[in-house]
Parts: sequence; C-alpha cells; structure tokens
Amino acid sequence: MPSSRDVRVIGLIGLAHGASHYHQMAFVTMLLIVRPGIGLSFTDVGLVSSLFYVTSLLGQTAAGFAVDRFGARPILVGGLATIGAALALMSLAHSLEALAAVSILAGLGNCVFHPADFALINASVQTSRLGRAFSIHGLGGSLGWAAGPTLFFLDDLFGLVPTALIGAVPGLALAGLVWLGQGSLADHRASARQTPSGHRQIPLRSLFLQPPILLCLAYFALLSVSTVGIQQFAVPAWRTMFGVSQSYAAACLIVFMVGSAAGMLVGGIFADRVRRHERVAITGLLAAAAFTLPVALQVVTPALLLPALALAGFAGGTTNPSRDMIVRNATPPGASGRVFGFVYSGLDLGSFAAPPVFGLLMSHGLTASIFWIATGLYIVNAGIVALIREVGSRPSVAPVAAE
Repeated sequence: MPSSRDVRVIGLIGLAHGASHYHQMAFVTMLLIVRPGIGLSFTDVGLVSSLFYVTSLLGQTAAGFAVDRFGARPILVGGLATIGAALALMSLAHSLEALAAVSILAGLGNCVFHPADFALINASVQTSRLGRAFSIHGLGGSLGWAAGPTLFFLDDLFGLVPTALIGAVPGLALAGLVWLGQGSLADHRASARQTPSGHRQIPLRSLFLQPPILLCLAYFALLSVSTVGIQQFAVPAWRTMFGVSQSYAAACLIVFMVGSAAGMLVGGIFADRVRRHERVAITGLLAAAAFTLPVALQVVTPALLLPALALAGFAGGTTNPSRDMIVRNATPPGASGRVFGFVYSGLDLGSFAAPPVFGLLMSHGLTASIFWIATGLYIVNAGIVALIREVGSRPSVAPVAAE
C-alpha cells in the first residue's frame, strides 16, 4: 500500500478521534454554559455527565458487533453525525429532562469510536506503520480534549445558541469526510473472509473470556480511573498541596497533557521498531509511577512540579501505541470491532466510577491520595501487561492472528 494512502487514513482517523474527544469535553462545557439559565446544580451537571458515560459504556460492545456486521466506516459516520447533532440540540434543551435525553443521544454517538477507529486502522494501514498510526490516533484524542473548552470563548462572543450550532460542526464535518473516504478506508471484515475456516469464527463467550482480553479490559478501566482523577481534580489538589495559584496549577495540568501527547509520538516510533511491545509499556508505566511518586510524597518544590509532571505525562504517553498493539495482537481476524469495543468499554467504566470516589476523597481533604492512587495504578497496570504476555503465550489460549 502506498505510504500516501497510509498518511490519508492515519490523518482522517486521527481527526475523527480528535472530534470524538472534542465532543466529550464540549458536551460538559455546554452543560456548564446552560447551567445558570436552567437553574441546575453542579450535582445535576455531574449526573447528566455520568449518564453520557453510562450510555457509552453500555453501547460500546454493541457498537463493536455493529462494526463487525455492517462495516466500520458507516458506523463511524453515524457516530460522528449523532454526537455532532446532540451538541446542536443543546441549544434547545431547557430542562434537566431534556439535557438527560441529549446526554443519552450523545453517549450513543460516542460509543462507536474505538471499535470503528481501530478496525479501520488495522485493516487500512500497513503493519510497519501501525505504531505511528496508533500514536497519531491518541494524539488526536488529546488535542480534541484540549479544544473542547474553547466553547466558553464562543459563548462570550455569540451566546448559547450560536455556540451550540458552531460547536456541532466538527462532528458533522468529519462524518462527511469519513463517508467520502471510501477509497482509502478498507473493510476489516475482508481479512476474516480470507482466513481459513478453522480460524474464522470464535464463539462469543470464548472470545470475551480469553484471559488476554479480560486483562486488557481491566487495564483500560484502571487507566481511566487515574486519568479522570488527574484531569478533573488535580488543579484544586495541587493548590492545596503546594500552595500554588489556580493559574499555575492549570499550567501544570497542561504540561502533563502536552508531555503525554509528546510521549505518544515517540511511543509510536518505538512500537513500529520493537516486537516486545509489553517491554515498552511496562517501562513507560514504571517510569510514570517513579515521576508521580514525588508529587504524592510532596517532596518536590512548586518549581520542580512542572518538570516532574511533564516527565510523568511523557512516560505514560509512550505506552499508548504499544498498548494498542498488545490489544491488536490479542484480536482474532474479523473481530476488531467486538474486541476493541469490549476492551475499550473499560475506559467508560472507569470514567463513570472514578469521579464520585475522588470527589469524596477531596471533600475529606485527602488531596494527595489522587497521586498515590495514580502511582499505584501505574504499577498495577505494569503487572497486568506482564500477565497479558504470560497468559497470551500459553498453549491453552486459542490461537489468534492479527489483521
């Protein structure tokens, strides 16, 4: 396959993933924008936001089946259009019930991205470039998160209704681009049709109960717990722990996220050049734990907080492409949608479960616990990656082939 086609595919799917993360943050931003006019409490905002992730969690595995049944491209188009339309409908939602309905619609749109994205990448990009493809995919998501809060500025300039309509443009525009990208985006189901019949079908229960698949699910659930904890609660925690200003604490969070994005790019290069992806992932996770521990111990000065967080973010970011390669290598032919949908539902599970726990810890003044938990989860996930390698190499595990 020509490299120019790979570049088109990687760029298009990276933009689509960026749009999905953008709409996640844009939805929460719009909730905060409409909150005063409707008279919602912050508890109401939290409940509506949780409803989004519950819907996405419940729908993601089903979306994986739809990807394997109907193809990834039309499912991705539908998801982009749905989540874009949901943001536009925020302009018409004038009650808690209406916002809850929009949240469910947005969650349904959000649930398709991981199974559809990875099925398209696996089928459309040369194996030698998959690591870089996964790194650009992750980078797109990080940049999408960063773009979501820009709706605050649009609201100041234009007001609520124009902001919701303008904010819907990325999802709707990307839906059109993905639909027009038929010539570059391959159908991952074709590899299953070309596979010998003895390897074509794995019973559903056997597929999801394979130890590597279950361990990958646990990995992503724990990963999202630490990610949500830092994203949502680190700024007030650092203000209390280190006595820094809100602006400085926000800068620390930005540095952490930028470091993670840079790590993804470097990790993509490693993922294309090594065969033992678990070694890259384990090394990055343990390094992230080592750089996070001084923050939890509060032994760094405010001046050293920035470089420590940049290094922690970078180390964690390097693991993302290798992590995705590990999941890919555990996926049977033609089952990308189901496996990636099931495994990545762990992200929604952790994102739904973590905020109440961290909020309770914060309300009791246990601010450093966020970083103790993050440190511990980095180490636990390193152990999970080692287990994935161990159980995946046992003869008793059903043989799998990458697409």
